[in-house]
Formats: sequence, C-alpha cells, structure tokens
Amino acid sequence: MRTWALSGRVIHPSGAVANGSVVIEDRRIIDVAASPPAGLPHIETGGLIAPGFIDLQINGAFGYDFTADPASVAPVAAGLPQHGVTAFLPTIITSPLETYPERLVALMAAATPNQGATVLGVHVEGPFLNPNKKGAHNPIHLRLPSPQSVAPLVATGAMRLMTLAPELPGGTETIAYLRRHGVVVSIGHTDAHYDDAHAALDHGVTWATHLFNAMPTLGHRDPGAVGALLEADQPVIGLIADGIHVHPAVVRLVWRSKGAAGIS
Repeated sequence: MRTWALSGRVIHPSGAVANGSVVIEDRRIIDVAASPPAGLPHIETGGLIAPGFIDLQINGAFGYDFTADPASVAPVAAGLPQHGVTAFLPTIITSPLETYPERLVALMAAATPNQGATVLGVHVEGPFLNPNKKGAHNPIHLRLPSPQSVAPLVATGAMRLMTLAPELPGGTETIAYLRRHGVVVSIGHTDAHYDDAHAALDHGVTWATHLFNAMPTLGHRDPGAVGALLEADQPVIGLIADGIHVHPAVVRLVWRSKGAAGIS
C-alpha cells in the first residue's frame, strides 16, 4: 500500500480554490487536507489540482477517427490524460445503420482498462438527425428513428448516449424506448420548434448536443429548441466553448442561465 500527497491550489467540490493537499492511497483519493500529513511523501505541483474532465463527445483525436477505426480508442484513451481527460464517451457519427452494432462491439473490445482515460461507453451521434441540420454528417445515411432501428444498438450494451432529432417521425417513441433501456438521449442536429423540444424533454431527453450549433437560432418571438432547453431545469447543455462555434458572450449567458451543474 502506497500513500502520498499532491500539493497545490485545489479546486474543492464547492468550486472554491485554496492551497492544500490531495492525499492518495493505492490510486484512490482518500482526503483533501490544508497541508500534507506529517511524514507523508508528497509532490509540490506549483499548479492547479482539479478533478479529471469527463468528455461526453470525442469523435477522435491524435489523428484517429473512431467512426473509421473503432479500435483506435486504445491509443486515444492513452493520450487523453495529458489533456486532463480521465473518462470519456468515444463518439461515432452517422454511418450505414447496419454497421453500428459491429462498430460498437469493436470499440468496446479495444478499450483497455487502466490504460489511460476510462471508456464509459459509446456516444452514437446519428443517423437519426434532421437533414436540414446535418452539418458534417453524410445525408445518404440519415434515417428516421424507430424503436426497431435502435434495438440492435441497445442490445450491444455499449451505447450510453444517443443524439437524435426528436421532431422526426418516430422520435418521441424512440426516446421513450431508449430511456427504458438505460440510454441517455440528447437533442441535436435538430430543426425542432419550441413545442417539439418540450415534448422531447417530457419523453426523456436530458442532454443537448452542442447547443446553438446545428439547430435553429434563439428568437424573441420563436425561441425554438434553444429557448426550451435553456428554460427547462433538467437538460444538461453541451457547448463547444472554443470561442468559434459559440461566441464567448453567449457562453457566459448560458453559464448564468444553467450554472456549472447544467453545462457539459
């Protein structure tokens, strides 16, 4: 058994930052103290000590693409901790429907426990997206959602999150089916109106994929999906906060609206 400590500026669960030490025993955090216990080996980081990031949408990294090469999840997982990511959902985008089960199984089989960031399951983004908001997704492979279509994906046990456009015919039925089987459902690549989005929330949508991008803009007379998602308490909002996809001022407005617990 090895016990040691990291010292630096520690982010606490409350969000406060203070100088302190994180005490680790056999790779588990057992205490956060104002100073390292006497006689305990410790490393002075000189920096910020924060919880690891959990990224719910990574399509690939380091030159790899999970949709094209599901087995590449292993080298990506190995490299993510250097960027602070300790767990993630590798994401597969729109592909021929019949290829999904094999890809999901292959991706999870390639994930290596305790070798970098933990693979929590797979985020499936598509093919049940609105063609009007397809973005980079191949329109040839877009499909209407149905419980029958998603059943083979659910059966793999690998899918943890699915992004779909709930306004498509069969959308709400599919959402309800996915939720009954423990899959988190996200609204994204959608042309949903305000009422459509609220219906999706009522049926079990709890997340939003890259809010503002690939969905109608927020209007003062037509709030659309964005207005519904910001108004409701339950959905967690995904944002691409790179200063390009969403203006920093809008990121700040969403932060004020949803708070830290409501943004991913």
